[in-house]
Amino acid sequence: MSLAYPKQKKISLRGAVQINRSSFFVCTDEQGKTFLKTGKDEKLQKSLVKDMIAKNPAIKSLLKQYKIKPSINTKTLKELSSGHMNETCNIAMGVYSILSESLRGGIDRAALKEASMLHDLGKVLIPSKILNKPARLNVKEREIMNIHSTLGYELLKTQNLSSQTLELVKYHHQNLKHSGYPALEDENLNSFIGIQIVSISDKYSALREARVYRRKLSCLEALLVLYKEVREGKILPEVYNALVKYAEMFDR
Repeated sequence: MSLAYPKQKKISLRGAVQINRSSFFVCTDEQGKTFLKTGKDEKLQKSLVKDMIAKNPAIKSLLKQYKIKPSINTKTLKELSSGHMNETCNIAMGVYSILSESLRGGIDRAALKEASMLHDLGKVLIPSKILNKPARLNVKEREIMNIHSTLGYELLKTQNLSSQTLELVKYHHQNLKHSGYPALEDENLNSFIGIQIVSISDKYSALREARVYRRKLSCLEALLVLYKEVREGKILPEVYNALVKYAEMFDR
């Protein structure tokens, strides 16, 4: 496996891996050569995303439906790959390892790891003025923001990833009350515990980061925010308790 960037134009995304707690995209070129790249390579990002869009007409249709100009926000992926997506993966794998065998038995560990790194890929197509708005989003902006998980699913659907990885990416903003987004097509998903893990890890990571619209929350503050969702019946208590144990060990 090489870290060198190949000269071929056609690049495919094969998944994501974590090495020494750093995230990398696993890519292949036209000759089948496999190599690793971070999200900092803007040339590679654009090549990958353009290829994904070309392979799936549903992406352009979705952007047209919401009147979004098909522009690739490479700065977003660069920031995500160096922080949030990697931290989400660390948290998700920690929560997974703490959960009982009975709860995690039906989860594909490799798919969970991959999805937790790729879950926000769809944000590369969300306008930066919405992503970085220093205030509460209005109704229309929220609708646009909420399609990032579907966009990520449609982008990755062209890349030969496992069905469980795709399912976790698409529904990582769903919850036990099914009041998240997008709407569930099948309410009996085999990977619903996996969705809970990616979801709570994503939220905890986001709460622990400073954003343009709010300050960074402390570990306790972030856990209290998420505990409210447990009380509302949106998060499985066992998954939340596993997050608390992870935070006690690794996020003091």
